[in-house]
Amino acid sequence: MELRPQGEAQMFGKISDLSVGGCFVEMPIPLPPGASFEIALWLGENKVRLKGEVVSSAPGFGVGVRFLDVSPQDLELVKEHIEAIAHQLA
Repeated sequence: MELRPQGEAQMFGKISDLSVGGCFVEMPIPLPPGASFEIALWLGENKVRLKGEVVSSAPGFGVGVRFLDVSPQDLELVKEHIEAIAHQLA
């Protein structure tokens, strides 16, 4: 995952708890709640660029992210990726 806060340098991190509405981004120095950014997710063979906003921040752990204004196409890619992971774990 790559994250680009407005007016700041690009950051890289690891996502967990992915859902159609958001995810948790593991990062040692988290962004503050309310910070907005562009987030790029690699979902299998696809790279999806979304707008996001920090809704919770845990220093030393990461941030809870809410996706904003997701297009129907990107939403479908996220859903398909979640279903593929769930199928692998079943």
